[in-house]
Amino acid sequence: MSKDTNIPPFMEEGLNAFKKHKFPGIDMETLLKSYQKNVEFMNAAQKIATETTQSLLELHNQFLLEAFEQWNGQLKNNLSTNTPTDKTTQQAKSSKAVIDKMIDHAREVHSTVEKSNEKLINSLQKRIKDSVDESVSLAKKSKKKA
Repeated sequence: MSKDTNIPPFMEEGLNAFKKHKFPGIDMETLLKSYQKNVEFMNAAQKIATETTQSLLELHNQFLLEAFEQWNGQLKNNLSTNTPTDKTTQQAKSSKAVIDKMIDHAREVHSTVEKSNEKLINSLQKRIKDSVDESVSLAKKSKKKA
């Protein structure tokens, strides 16, 4: 069961214990399947969050590498024998480039988080809809048994 549904072993033992018991008016199989789907949803949500975190770390890493390269270039410019006017011009260009990169980086981070949130919201909406359908089905089965 845990290999197919990604349910942790400690939870699988609890599920197996419930399968053995019969409760009047309750379809335990349907109830447990719904619970398994909820656990699967949580696993999928965790996977999305992990992937998003990895993407953000890669974006930040790339941004920092570029920032240090630019900083190194600026230090070389400041130590060069260029005229003060050339150094000031280069400093202004460098500052503008840094600000542009910061804005682009912020947009990339926002886009990554937005896509992740969209995936999570869509998954959650689907799971909630399915849960409501499962609840209606369970109630109908319970009503027929009674």
